[in-house]
Amino acid sequence: MNQKSKKLWAYLCIGTVLLLLFAAEEAYILKQWRETLDAQHRQSAIREQVLRLHRLTAEIENGFRGYVLTRQSTFLAPMITAEAEIPHVLERLSNLTESTPALQGSVQVLRRRLQELVDTKRRLTLMIDAGERDAVLAYIRTGDGLALMKTIANVFDDLDTRINREFEDADLSRADKQTATIWQLVATQTGTVLLGVLIMELLLSAFAIPQRLGT
Repeated sequence: MNQKSKKLWAYLCIGTVLLLLFAAEEAYILKQWRETLDAQHRQSAIREQVLRLHRLTAEIENGFRGYVLTRQSTFLAPMITAEAEIPHVLERLSNLTESTPALQGSVQVLRRRLQELVDTKRRLTLMIDAGERDAVLAYIRTGDGLALMKTIANVFDDLDTRINREFEDADLSRADKQTATIWQLVATQTGTVLLGVLIMELLLSAFAIPQRLGT
């Protein structure tokens, strides 16, 4: 094989290697970008379900208090609807956090506390219907209901803290993450080109030495 053919094959090999390196680095960066997007989407979906549970909890508490004070059955409608919806929202939240043990534990604690809330309000509502309104008012005055609501609020706060900790890397805005990804790709491509130029220069120098020696 003559000197010219050797140079050609060397250039082709170097070019192929550089292209493979660039493709591998680009695939890795884009994979990180997709993983970040997936994490952001999952975080948004989790927070949406948590907010729904916040709203449903408030509707149960407000409906119960309205019924205790007025004995108007209209206050029971949103309360009953909220009670029926909570299990479905909890199931969706449990599915979303299934792969995250730190969140799954808090979700299970929240499930137990909300079930306790539902059971307590149902029992107290039946007591009112049975003419035991004074006993229910005594329950409210002792602060037992307020203590349960504070416990539930603490569980919500703990879950929010865990969500923030779990998705800390995904909290960058999409625009910021996209900009960072673009700059990573530019830096990778630039580095690959510069490396290619350096290797080419070294090869040219290497091939020039035998020619000078031959002369």
